[in-house]
Amino acid sequence: MRAFEEVLACNIKDVIADFCLTDAEIIRSYADNQLHGNMREMLTAAAELYFKGETLSYGYISHVETGREELSSIVLEMEFVHDSVTVFFQLIFEDCHIGVKINELLLDAAIQWTDFNPSSFARILSSARLKPLPLRFKSSYCPPDTALH
Repeated sequence: MRAFEEVLACNIKDVIADFCLTDAEIIRSYADNQLHGNMREMLTAAAELYFKGETLSYGYISHVETGREELSSIVLEMEFVHDSVTVFFQLIFEDCHIGVKINELLLDAAIQWTDFNPSSFARILSSARLKPLPLRFKSSYCPPDTALH
């Protein structure tokens, strides 16, 4: 699953970078107060610059986790739906790191699990994008000749 998470993370780096332009206290406030409509608007605005339609969306769940030594993280539930793949995942914003954790990956009945790998996932993500993925964001699992549909 780690390879799929790497591919997903590489393909949404520009969305995350755009989202991170928002003040962290605003994001924390929206998560703490369950202001899902506001959170959705911010994430939609970031995603619509890079992905088609409602391909990448907020899953209407967010929370703040407090750990040891007063370190905390903000966790946002997200969805990616395109072609025959649906991915439910978390965006995890920590003090110095941002992570992606895939909770569930669903394939249409037409796709066999044995035929699905990180490279085929990269092609599906690429076909969902409005702009090609910048080369500096490419994962080793993303084939260099991946074309947009």
